[in-house]
Amino acid sequence: MNREYLEDYEQREKAEYERLLRRIQDGRFDFEKDRFPSDERFIKLQKPIAFAEFEAANIENLWAQVPFCGSLVVCLVAAPQLSFEKIYFKKTEIDKIVDFAKETGKLQFVLSQFPTEYQDLDYLEPFFLELQPPVFQSLPYFVFGTKKDVEKTVETFSTLAKIRFEDYLIKSVSVAKSVDPGFRLSAQAFLNRFLSIYCVLKLCGYQLAEEIENLLVDDPAKADHLLTVCRRFIYQPLNDMRCDITNFTSDVLYEARKLPLAYQPAQVRFPCEIGKFLMKDKLTYAPYGLEACKDIMNHYDAYDLQKVQASLNEAIITNGADLVFKSAKELSEILDNVWNDKAISHRIKNIEIGVPVSIAAVGGIVAGLPGLLAGGFLSELGFKVVEKATEKYAEKLFSVKGEGLTERLAKLRTKSYQANVYDFKKKYKGRINQPSSEEDKKTN
Repeated sequence: MNREYLEDYEQREKAEYERLLRRIQDGRFDFEKDRFPSDERFIKLQKPIAFAEFEAANIENLWAQVPFCGSLVVCLVAAPQLSFEKIYFKKTEIDKIVDFAKETGKLQFVLSQFPTEYQDLDYLEPFFLELQPPVFQSLPYFVFGTKKDVEKTVETFSTLAKIRFEDYLIKSVSVAKSVDPGFRLSAQAFLNRFLSIYCVLKLCGYQLAEEIENLLVDDPAKADHLLTVCRRFIYQPLNDMRCDITNFTSDVLYEARKLPLAYQPAQVRFPCEIGKFLMKDKLTYAPYGLEACKDIMNHYDAYDLQKVQASLNEAIITNGADLVFKSAKELSEILDNVWNDKAISHRIKNIEIGVPVSIAAVGGIVAGLPGLLAGGFLSELGFKVVEKATEKYAEKLFSVKGEGLTERLAKLRTKSYQANVYDFKKKYKGRINQPSSEEDKKTN
């Protein structure tokens, strides 16, 4: 890419960041309401905005997330083409990806480094020319502490790192480059990154900073690992001025359990695993990838997709989140069980064939409808008549079009996620690929 173009691009990014710093210093930036980069830097940005953390951004997970959030933000790393294709998608697909991003706004891109770092990466030119992605930058230290505190913190880390940690990073980067010749990050780049993480932890009063100080000297490898975990689950959320949520894989969430309980994510989510589950023989028969993503977006309401994903996530947590950290197979089993749950359907059949229903329950549901139960008239006629009499009031009562008394009764004492999944499958009956196991396929 043209050096002059990239230098001009970089100057604009830095100038925009300087304006942000002045707004923060002047007290004009509201961390609750304002966002950086601003909405205007993106095309058709939609909420909720999710950030695809590195492992969640690879090609295996990317398309599993896109249909189930507003916009998914992906960080473009400055990597050679071969390395990039291993992480994301092939060069031959880039034009289609860019067109999809411009047309839908469902996929957004940001830069992990300043534009000049991408100079020799011509294959990424369509992203720069068509989307002009902003640089994803961190907050300055002065947000977290005074100048004196910052200087003291930087000095502490630098002193401790010189003992063993710097040599450890140099050797680690050397090994990485021998395995992957396209590996571009230097030991100094890693050192700067870890310095930033440590400083934020220290300035914010995290006791983890003291543990890191000890590990820098006693066990550099463990210091590296702890700093990386802290970066994902503490540092990035504190610095993120743009996204509403961060998407992790279950493998990465497992790493979070190594943090003290107080620092673990308050809300555990499994967007990649749930997305892949729904895309595989559930919501589309299209080939996995962009085409499957488009097919789902064309045939399902965005709100419904987000709601059913949230319900499946609730089901995982309710049925044992700890299982997920032990086995991906057990996670899949939980999702299959919830998706194929017939509890509400069986209850509807039981009610329809005359299983006794408490008149108190019926009365509670139709309470407030003038005259329906007056003098016990309907109680003498049986359930079918009661349901028929209340049908025209169902939408007004329950705010669910076409939901009658039978369904309402069947959902009593079921969990909300069961009802939500049932409603989703009912709404899209005929579109959803119902058979999801060999046994189901034989049955159907």
